[in-house]
Amino acid sequence: MWRAAAPLRALCRAPLPPPPAPRRRAVSVAVTPAAGLADERVDTRVAGLAAGQAVTLRAVVADERGCLFQSCAHYRADGRGQLHLGTDASHGGDYTGVEPMGLFWSLAPAGMERPYQRLVPRSTGTPMRVEVLVHQGHSGPGAIHGPVMAKAEVQRWFTAPGVRRIRLKEGSVRGSLFLPPGDGPFPGVIDMYGDEGGLIEFRSSLLATRGFAALSLPYFDFEDLPKVMKEFNLEYFEEAARFLQRHPKVKGPGVGVIGTGKGAELALSMITFLPEVVAAVCISGCSSNTVADLHYGEMTLPGLRFDMNKAKATTIKEALAKWEEKNGQKASEAKEVKLYGQIPPVERMDESLSTLVNCEKLSLSTNCIERIANLNSLKNLRILSLGRNNIKNLNGLEAVGDTLEELWISYNFIEKLRGIRVMKKLKVLYMSNNLVKDWAEFARLAELPLLEDLVFVGNPLQEKYASDQKNNWIEEATKRVPKLKKLDGILVIKQEEDEEGGGN
Repeated sequence: MWRAAAPLRALCRAPLPPPPAPRRRAVSVAVTPAAGLADERVDTRVAGLAAGQAVTLRAVVADERGCLFQSCAHYRADGRGQLHLGTDASHGGDYTGVEPMGLFWSLAPAGMERPYQRLVPRSTGTPMRVEVLVHQGHSGPGAIHGPVMAKAEVQRWFTAPGVRRIRLKEGSVRGSLFLPPGDGPFPGVIDMYGDEGGLIEFRSSLLATRGFAALSLPYFDFEDLPKVMKEFNLEYFEEAARFLQRHPKVKGPGVGVIGTGKGAELALSMITFLPEVVAAVCISGCSSNTVADLHYGEMTLPGLRFDMNKAKATTIKEALAKWEEKNGQKASEAKEVKLYGQIPPVERMDESLSTLVNCEKLSLSTNCIERIANLNSLKNLRILSLGRNNIKNLNGLEAVGDTLEELWISYNFIEKLRGIRVMKKLKVLYMSNNLVKDWAEFARLAELPLLEDLVFVGNPLQEKYASDQKNNWIEEATKRVPKLKKLDGILVIKQEEDEEGGGN
């Protein structure tokens, strides 16, 4: 018996194995409230990170037309592996500092989209769905982000239960009247937007949730109103003010007006000349009447116009000087140079580009360039952004044909793709909203041996073929360019055929 127990005693004296390491919680992101009014602040927290871990937080949303908007910011977790956007500062990305709502107010069109678009909700009855993602590591705007560690969806509503929407066709006045719940009376306000035209209702709907009787007032490009912003009569706005002032749900003695852009100019004119208007809020408007003449009785306020003959284009040399001053770096040493959206715009890709010998990514989008030129010295160029210009052909790209991997050239006037075959390393081509209209030109893309990601939406060929429900645009396009892995943002899934004849 004692002999049998000896091994047991030895086992008892042996050191115990170390306890297993504690398991780290899965990374999570919580945005509260998950559903709420669009003008309410949200609380964003991340948990489950390592102490001091670097992450990129990103917000992504698509508008009703499918246009993608996004934002990003760089953060580091605290000692407990947590983040709170209400107290922790962003160290980079689209904003810096403590900005609890930074991911929302910094939303801007994604790289492939037309720049300078506004995220304007067109429907007040459905929420805007914003996806908030946590990516591993720090990645800048427009860069490829690290793996997704956690994500959450937030619904941003523009109306509340009980708010009433009344479509208005009263005399010459058009629009929508939003009334809060209850019997009232409520303070009245006229709501106008800018030179985009049409009926924009979301702010009026939100004002009604806060107790205002809000009239969303279009003034051109809606129903039987003038189609273009050529001239206006202040009597139209006077009629709208009197209608709202006399409405039984509106308390007087006067009404207010809020305007953005051109709407702000009109708001200034309304409070100046109309006794019914007693308060005005003007956002991003000019201090004078611009573009369109404004008539009131026998008086005319001429629209202040722009003399483009006096405008002088920005040269590449001038744009580079501004870039160097802003970034504190020599452009000749930089790997990425951004010259997009110059004011006044760049019109020529001149010989000053030859100084960018180390540049790997060059952005010249949103200018007035008509011809691709002077890229011969950019021997390291991998990404070239030329979207939103006046380019009509691809001549000039042969200079970077051996290195260029991505070409962003949407919103130009390109009809023919002759010369595309020189792009031997091109993997990504964003050329939406150009003028390609036949399959013969599209088929030239098959000459690109490495092309795998193509955005072609908005070309006449795509629009014509996609509108015919009998045809499948993606199927027909990938027949002609079979190596594509992604077309118009959609992953291409090919049906693999059995090498033995389908298994028969």
